[in-house]
Formats: sequence, C-alpha cells, structure tokens
Amino acid sequence: MSENTNKDVQSDIGVNKKLSIFTKIGYSFGEIGSQCSWTLISSYLTVFYTDVVGLTPMVISAIMLIARIWDAVNDPMFGAIAENTHTKWGRFRPYILWGAPILALTNCLTFLNLDIPSGWKAIWCGATYIACGMAYTAVNISVQCVANCMTALNEERVALNAFKGIGSGLIAMLINAVTMPMILYFGGGSAASEKGYFMAALVFSIVCIPCFWVCFASTKEVLGGRGKRESIADTMRNLVNSFKITFKDRNAVFLMLAMLTFLTGLFGRLGIMAYYFIYVMGSPVLIAGFATAVSAGLLVVNFYAPLLLNKFSKKYIGAVGCILQALCCVFFYVIGENNLVSLVVPSGFLYGVTNLVSLSCFTLSAEIIDDNWIRTGVRSDGVIQSCVSFSTKLGNAIGGSIGILALSAVGYVANAENLGADILTKMDMVINFAPAAFYIVATIMFLSVGMTKEKAKANEAKIAELIVQGKLK
Repeated sequence: MSENTNKDVQSDIGVNKKLSIFTKIGYSFGEIGSQCSWTLISSYLTVFYTDVVGLTPMVISAIMLIARIWDAVNDPMFGAIAENTHTKWGRFRPYILWGAPILALTNCLTFLNLDIPSGWKAIWCGATYIACGMAYTAVNISVQCVANCMTALNEERVALNAFKGIGSGLIAMLINAVTMPMILYFGGGSAASEKGYFMAALVFSIVCIPCFWVCFASTKEVLGGRGKRESIADTMRNLVNSFKITFKDRNAVFLMLAMLTFLTGLFGRLGIMAYYFIYVMGSPVLIAGFATAVSAGLLVVNFYAPLLLNKFSKKYIGAVGCILQALCCVFFYVIGENNLVSLVVPSGFLYGVTNLVSLSCFTLSAEIIDDNWIRTGVRSDGVIQSCVSFSTKLGNAIGGSIGILALSAVGYVANAENLGADILTKMDMVINFAPAAFYIVATIMFLSVGMTKEKAKANEAKIAELIVQGKLK
C-alpha cells in the first residue's frame, strides 16, 4: 500500500480508529440489558415450569424443541433482514431501540402462571417462551453485531467485548446474588411461588429497557450498510445470497458447531443447576453464593483474556477454555458427592474465571465475518452472528430438555423431600459429567477453525484499503 493510500485509509470514515472509553462503557450496557432480560430464563425457567406451573419433563422438552425449530428459521432470517436494513441509525441499532420494551414485556409474560387447565398452560408457556426468544434475538443479536460494525480494528473489538464482559460480570454478580432471595421474598419464603418468579421477572424487565437505550445512544455503525435502499425482490435475493455465503464458509460452520456443543453443555448444566443445590446439596440458598462467585470469575476473565486474545490465535484460547470448563465439572461432581459446602463458592469462582470461550467466540466471529467480506464482497455479519446466536439458544434447549429428561430417568421427582442417596448420585453425574463431554467435543470444533491471528491482522489493513478503493460497501 502506498504512502498516499495509507493517509487515505487513516482519513476514511473511521473504520480503523480507536474508540473512546465512554463509547466502550456505553456499549457494555447492551449486555447488561441482555443479562437482566435473560438470566432468569436461562437459570430458573425449567424449575419454574416443573415446580410452579406443574409441567411434566416431557411437555417441557416438547416446548423447548418446538421453540428451537422455530429459532432455526427465525434467528438466521432476522440476521439476514437486519444486515439488509438501511436507516439513518444504521442496520442494527434500530432493533435495539424499539426491541427493548417488547423484550421486557414478553419476559414478564413468560413467568406469568395463569389459572387455566393444564393443556392450555402448556400452550401459554410455549407461546410466551417463543415470543420472548424472538424479542431477545432481535435485541441481543443487534447488540453483538454493532460491535463488529463500529471499527475494523480487532484489538478494539476485543476491548469492546471485554467491556461488555465486565458489564455482564458486574450485573450478573448482582442478579445472581439477589434472584433467589428476591424469589423467596416475594414468594413468602417459598422457592416454588408463582408470585416470587413473576415479581423477579418484572423487576429485571424494568431495569433492562434503559440499559439497552444507553447502548443505542453510545454506538455508531461505520462498517457495512452503505448500499442504497432496495426493492423487496432485491432484499430477498440478498437474504438468500447471505445464507449461501455463510454456510459455504468453513470457518463460520466450525465456529457455529463449536458454540453449539459448548453451549449445549453450558446452558444444559445451567438449566438444571438449581436441582444440584436444591436436591444434591440440599440447600437452595447456596445458589446465590455459587452464582455470585461464578459472576465474579467471569468479571476477572475480561481483564486477562484480552492479553491472550491479542497475543494468540483466538481458536486456541477457545479450545483451552473448553478443556478447563470440563475439568471444573469433574470438580463439581466431587463436591456434590462429598457435600463439601465450603468449596461451593471457590468452585464457582474457578468455573467463571476459566470461561474464556464466550469472549473468544465473539471476537473470532468478527474476524471470520471480515474474512468472508473480503472474499465475497458481501458483509454477512447479521447471518453469521445470528447463526451463532441460534447455536446459543439451540444449546440451551438441547441441554435443558435432555437434562430434565435425564434427571427424570434417574429418578428425580418434583418437590420430593427424600430422593435417596443412589438417585442423588446419579443426578450429580447427569448435571456434571454430561456437560463435560460436550465441552470436549467443542474443543475439537474450535481447533478445526482455520482463522489465525496473522490472517486477521492482514485483513484489517486490507479492509481499509478496499473501502477507500470503493470495492467494499
């Protein structure tokens, strides 16, 4: 690249500029809003369905399966629509602005237990859960995609995701510390109170809206979205083309598989973790201490992970994170079998502080999107990011549905006072060994991704040059 071209690149619209600390902090509020709107669902929905609504494990699994079948269409389709959106605010930011109140409403409805026949209850639970998932898709995918559109510098993207992680860790510590006490408080001391769950959902939903709006106001999209407004026919052709390009990209496919297997273990364990404390450990109040410790660990990750992600190829960091998470699960099993209450908080912190996978995924996906953009001329950030997001929810559903069925198969009975030592041991194995197996498979998927640190660095300069030359839009 010539000296003149270098100057042109630096004076371009800001694709390679540093972002201010205020921008990074403002962006992190998007993840704070996401945590407020989804943590209750990911951690407590299965227990709410069994112990409050009274749904059977088979019905819960059916609801999860139907929701994931719909997500298979909805998530990638939303990503394709968003990346072909043209507004004065950009492609993704409008969905953060207008989607936040809708997400808050559907989140509350998901934890509303109606006094209706059991068959209609199942339909209500399925409909509200699917609606909440659709709203979450629109807002959360948009938050993730905005980070990739604010700059072409991968170090700045790592910083953005680190700030997002710090915000996530801080709010998760608070949420995890207060959720069960809040449920018990509003529920009159009962962990199976419909009022307790609904009021907790209402509080978190009210908080999430201004958080998303701060994210909207603090961000600006500078990559992609420079095309003209198109006809419906042109937009549909672009949608189809985005899907074709994405699923022909080997790196994108392996990243999706890595996140699918990892998150099946992660969310599957998270969805049934409450049973570990309520039944295996015999103390639901331990949930708050454990979850808070996990959040503290996740917070620490964001201070040291950027150093690793900027020094080594991100796929290797993701693989190492998977292995460490599997080892933690083995440790949890030992704790449960020996009722080592004193190790609950330290083990939670260890589980959180070794979770390098999420930050590796978000930053690696940005590199894959850029590489795909250079090779094809089409920036399929919406589709690729939404497919990764779909992997998140599919992993949540598969893990949660298989988990509750497995617990039922080994003898779990809702609200039982004495399940027996043999059943509790089998429950401990299901909750911990199954996720560990998924983590090992995810390690293999991460190592199969071809994107390296050197390739990503070369793409930074190439993108700026091609934009100046008018070859990328």
